[in-house]
Amino acid sequence: MDSSLVARITAHARRHLTDPDLGPERIAVEHAISKRQLYVVLGRAGIRLEQWLPGERLEAACRLRASPRHAALPVSAVAARCGFTSPSHFTRRFREAYGATPSEWRRHRLRPAVPIAREDT
Repeated sequence: MDSSLVARITAHARRHLTDPDLGPERIAVEHAISKRQLYVVLGRAGIRLEQWLPGERLEAACRLRASPRHAALPVSAVAARCGFTSPSHFTRRFREAYGATPSEWRRHRLRPAVPIAREDT
């Protein structure tokens, strides 16, 4: 039963990542379990919600930043679309996770590959 509940919880969370109010309390209520039970069930599956949820949001942000379709989106819009309430908090979390700001990361991703010079032997 735990694995089914974990699958439902993670699928639900992924569908609602853009909602800045998505958190343990709301997830627990929407699955008719206590907050403590939520942490227990996820813990058994090796998921730490306080790390997993921001990680999922950051991955969504990377997909947006890498998309040519969303190239013109400012960092603040990416932050909002990924469920972060503050662009500065988003940038700080992004830098901690990826070692670069969202803008630096995007510039690096879009830089054309430079061919490696080969020596003729």
